Amino acid sequence: MLQKVIQISDCHLYADHNQQGYAGINPYLSLRKVLADVATQQADLLIVSGDLSADGSAASYQHFLTLWQESGINCPYVVLPGNHDVLAVMTTQFPEVNLWLSYPYWQPLILGRWQIQFINTKTSGSKGYVSPAQLEALSQALFIADSPQLLVAHHHPLPCHAWMDTHGWQNAGQLLAVIDNAPQVKGLIYGHIHAEKHDKLGACDFLACPSTCWQWAMQAEFGFSSALPGYRVITLANSAELNSHIMRVQ
Repeated sequence: MLQKVIQISDCHLYADHNQQGYAGINPYLSLRKVLADVATQQADLLIVSGDLSADGSAASYQHFLTLWQESGINCPYVVLPGNHDVLAVMTTQFPEVNLWLSYPYWQPLILGRWQIQFINTKTSGSKGYVSPAQLEALSQALFIADSPQLLVAHHHPLPCHAWMDTHGWQNAGQLLAVIDNAPQVKGLIYGHIHAEKHDKLGACDFLACPSTCWQWAMQAEFGFSSALPGYRVITLANSAELNSHIMRVQ
């Protein structure tokens, strides 16, 4: 039996839903188109891997909820914060069941045979970080887990070899050590770099998701890519096999 997970990321919604951002893209209208495409996928779960908001406003999160309802998508969803999100606001705008906080490491989200672990990498700045205590809690949870594991984070755990590495995950090496000792971890999905990327270390696939709005160029200097907005489709099999591909939306 297959479980289908959709990942969207880096929506960057503004309080003013008419506001344009980088590359002349209106993130509200772009997200609307992406969600309309997602609605055709008949997914079992949708994950938003951070940066729902560009300005941390309550209105920006309400815009997401409006577009979600408008889309007609009928699967559950879970949101995880990114560096642009404001936790004090974000956590008051969504039902508790839709927040990553409802799924601590010792009680992960269960989807078929799989367990899904949400890792909050948000700090006070643009870089990512996870405390040693949180990493130890994750390590202990993985140690006793006998199901295939999918991890979700916002920041990139591996270098993207571009300007976004200056906004990377500061102690990602410690997370990689945890994964190295947990062969049941089959995948880690993330956002932040606004680009498609796929790496594999051991048994684990590391998968970056495009933004639902503008895409960053993977180059030394700040810049944009001409790639279209998109999302990631992930299938999880009871055999512990993970497959994935990117969908782009005109």
